[in-house]
Amino acid sequence: MTFKIFSLFSFLFICNTFISQISNFGLPISYKDKFSKTKEFYKTPEVNTAEQILIDEQEQNLNGLKMYRFGKEFQVSIDLFSESKKTILQNGDCVFQFGIECKDAVSINVIFDQFKLGKGVRVYLADVNEKSYDGAYTSLNNNSSNILGTDLIYTQKAIIEVFVPKESLGKSLLHLGTIVHGYRDLNQLAKSLNSSGSCEIDVNCPLGIGWENQRNSVAMMVNGGGFCTGSLVNNTSGTVIPYFLTANHCGTSVASVVFRFRWESPAGQADCATTAPSVNGPDTMNINGAILRANSANSDFLLAELNAAPNPNWGIYYNGWDRTGVAATQLTGIHHPAGDIKKISRDNSTAVESTWSGTPLNNHWRVPSWDEGVTEGGSSGSPLFDENHRTIGQLHGGGSGCGVAPSQMWDDYGKFSISWDGEGSNSTRLSNWLDPSNLGSLFIDGLDPMVPNALLDAGINSPENVHGNICGTTSISPKVTISNSGSTTLTSLDINYGFDGTTNLIYNWTGSLSTYQTVTITLPTSTLAGGIHSFSANVANPNGGSDENINNDSTSDTFNLVIDGEIDTLNLTLDEYGSEITWTLKDVNSDIVYSGGPYSDAASCVTTLVKVPMCLNYGCYDFTIKDDVFGDGLSTSGCEGSYNITRPDNSIIIELLSADANFGASFNQNFCIDSNLTVNELFFDNQILVYPNPASTEITIDTKYLNPSKIEVMSIVGQSVYTTTEVSNLTKVDVSNFSKGMYLVKITSKAGVILKEVFVR
Repeated sequence: MTFKIFSLFSFLFICNTFISQISNFGLPISYKDKFSKTKEFYKTPEVNTAEQILIDEQEQNLNGLKMYRFGKEFQVSIDLFSESKKTILQNGDCVFQFGIECKDAVSINVIFDQFKLGKGVRVYLADVNEKSYDGAYTSLNNNSSNILGTDLIYTQKAIIEVFVPKESLGKSLLHLGTIVHGYRDLNQLAKSLNSSGSCEIDVNCPLGIGWENQRNSVAMMVNGGGFCTGSLVNNTSGTVIPYFLTANHCGTSVASVVFRFRWESPAGQADCATTAPSVNGPDTMNINGAILRANSANSDFLLAELNAAPNPNWGIYYNGWDRTGVAATQLTGIHHPAGDIKKISRDNSTAVESTWSGTPLNNHWRVPSWDEGVTEGGSSGSPLFDENHRTIGQLHGGGSGCGVAPSQMWDDYGKFSISWDGEGSNSTRLSNWLDPSNLGSLFIDGLDPMVPNALLDAGINSPENVHGNICGTTSISPKVTISNSGSTTLTSLDINYGFDGTTNLIYNWTGSLSTYQTVTITLPTSTLAGGIHSFSANVANPNGGSDENINNDSTSDTFNLVIDGEIDTLNLTLDEYGSEITWTLKDVNSDIVYSGGPYSDAASCVTTLVKVPMCLNYGCYDFTIKDDVFGDGLSTSGCEGSYNITRPDNSIIIELLSADANFGASFNQNFCIDSNLTVNELFFDNQILVYPNPASTEITIDTKYLNPSKIEVMSIVGQSVYTTTEVSNLTKVDVSNFSKGMYLVKITSKAGVILKEVFVR
């Protein structure tokens, strides 16, 4: 907690286990002119600010990570009690002063790598000019790691002041391990309050309405000389545990991190993507230090447990989460870009799977292109929320920023669903920390520690089989997941559901669902016509009563039944610079049917194959691939990319060969597909199977993805002995009553007619 002399705050919160991390004992003693300040100052090496900022920018451009560095860290080894100026007061108490000078610094903060205070001991980091100070830190800040980091004070010369009562002399450890020379001004009351871009949107702008709870979970992290963001997350134990989710690349030394909550411009004074200055907010709601619980670089997550739970009176919230791995249809981020006051961003499109360079395949969610706001350095580790306001990932990095090209307005977040199981151990996964009772919850809602849980609170979420393009069927079997966020076990409820604006169908569920448990239900099959449809469902009458929280009672989705069509595949081989490539597939109405990219970059001269199945109606399409960044297409000398689109019979519709990879800024091809597939006899001879052959009781007809409309078995002279139109790609026929001899299996599909021989014995 940094105090400005012109505006002192009194925060001494003691509420059971919720203890403020800094106690207000008033001004440092050296400010009271009772004795002289130290004249000796430890001087750190000078820092070339312009050079350091250039290095930071080059590193960020190189790795794409969004941690924001504001200060140069200098490692030291100083025992404060033996190397400080010591003053003995008349009553026998002592004051120790250690001076620090960082020439031309904007700010100073420090890390104590040995910190254990005796009773009554108080530690301050104070501006020598008496304009501001941070502290007091006391024995309440003692923690299992014996490490503590301070917040920033804005000065070039500071004094670490330690007050020790005479009865506590010799009973404390205080060793200075790091001094941070701040070279960026993060506290000016202007738009450069923390130098984020003018397209950023304060969290209390209209875009943030309805997201107040999630806003209250997010904190800025002061980690030595860098900034990141993270958020509190709920767990299934029913007990408030201050778990904090952020990014692994922000650093695993969480014992020295300062977590600043509720630093935001006040409502009514927010700056909503303009060049006007952001209004400062309170910066005193801080927690010092945490314990590392689990982390993994694969999905770039880190879970810490704060040394103390933030005081509920601050207006704190613990986020719900979703580990289903289902792509969210709306994406929201809340973060501290460039160490700035809290911002919010929104993308109204669906998340897509992505792969961050050097991590396993599809371990990330990609925000395709922010519609409002962006992220910047300092946003790393911030939560990504789905349309149900639940956490689904934390920010790894990306290309977005104010003023960048539309094709670069993307960001990648490590998937919460991947982090759940992590690398299989307690220290590399979320599951045993956030679901300690092993309830198997697929998702849970958030928690306000000041608001008691409802008794009856049923919820519904995660519809499946009713999204995107669905090929080759008129039968839909929706799946939904119901949850219990109340304190009473759920034993019954009604699911009202339907299609295209009506919920005229009812499913009566009975069972036993304890607090935070979930269960997935497959609803009865419905038959629909081809085309675009909507699905909606809601829960009602939990345990025959009234639901006390209606905010999680409904869910919906849209889908397109493609009956007269097929599954074609885009086979895209990227060069090493996947981040430059985007593509679209448009129909005859110029509507985008499918799109992709940008992708992650690979190692030098390493190509990556991306396969995208596409459910397409018969008709004509326009495929466009772009490189808006450098305009050299899929070309890298010696490792060029290529692409083709293939039909179910593996025939190529369109293609770009590696020899033509340098197509410039964009390349376009048109193509049409219809029901008259050319039957490649060799292909079907190899792919269409009838077995066993010979057979005695039953044959299986495996037509792969041919989607036959009729199967007929005929004698060798052409007499039909069996016919069915109730077929699939794996059809079984009883031949136990057939006479011994040779038969022909006639398979009719849009591809034509195929005959296969089988012998019945």
